[in-house]
Amino acid sequence: MTVSSNSDAPLLQVNELKTHFPIRKGVFSRIGGYVQAVDGVSLTINQGETLGLVGESGSGKSTFGKSVMRLVEPTSGEVRIDGVDITKSSRSEMFNHRRKVQMVFQDPYSSLNPRIPVGRIVAEAIRLHGIASGREAEDMVVDIFRRVGLQPSQTRNYANEFSGGQRQRIGIARALALSPKLIIADEPVSALDVSVQAQVINLFSDLQKDLGLSYLFIAHDLAVVAQISHRIAVMYLGRIVEVAERHELFKNPRHPYTKALVAAIPTPNPKIKPSADRALKGDIPSPSNPPAGCRFHTRCPLAEPRCKQEVPQLKISSSGHAVACHLA
Repeated sequence: MTVSSNSDAPLLQVNELKTHFPIRKGVFSRIGGYVQAVDGVSLTINQGETLGLVGESGSGKSTFGKSVMRLVEPTSGEVRIDGVDITKSSRSEMFNHRRKVQMVFQDPYSSLNPRIPVGRIVAEAIRLHGIASGREAEDMVVDIFRRVGLQPSQTRNYANEFSGGQRQRIGIARALALSPKLIIADEPVSALDVSVQAQVINLFSDLQKDLGLSYLFIAHDLAVVAQISHRIAVMYLGRIVEVAERHELFKNPRHPYTKALVAAIPTPNPKIKPSADRALKGDIPSPSNPPAGCRFHTRCPLAEPRCKQEVPQLKISSSGHAVACHLA
């Protein structure tokens, strides 16, 4: 089931996307199994909307984002951008599709070439796609730098001359160079200090207002996602377990996993203690050997025999709140 907001024409529509990685064993590298990183995910994002995607490390969030970009090839399913299924696109067709979708990576330093001035890094895509060249491309880069809060003179500097927050702004500038409709932000603030996180999130929000951008905002911190998202999807072990509007998700979380994530959000009031009965116990299972039935049943305090056998379907209510749980 595809869970979307109210628009009839989503910018991004993902249908039953699966990304499985083969496990090779022995001298002859025979396939002995598969890592089911993404296993049947369906989501939509509308123009000007931010969908937050949250879950623990190992839940498949980053693989999902890279699969949407086809930086990782999906095993099956559809990824439609403006109605076109890019999983069937050729390499030359993907070159054009990537003007519509760009990515901001988690580590702003390793994603930047340390041997090239950052201005040239941002200008490279502009020249490669034939948007502009020479002085015109340089002027475009200066304009983009100003937009993300950097000085024009800094275009001549190298990545090691910037702080972590500034490097992430350069990563955002590079994503903006092709005037995309959708930006996939993969843990874009997890490596930054708290104060810098707020600045970068505010930058994302301002760019969305000014340019009408859409975001897939991936993070493991539900509190961070809540600051920028219109809707939030919760992912566990390769599958979506709950999707709802931001305020609805925090007010009325229905899946036990979502309840545990909400309960784990730190509060500034020392008198309020975390709910012990909602605390997650144990580690997330291996995606190469996921549990049968509901994948969360091995850690769920409410699990029943049915949960160990039957896979819960993602059911959507009249309010648009979707949850995959037999007990919800």
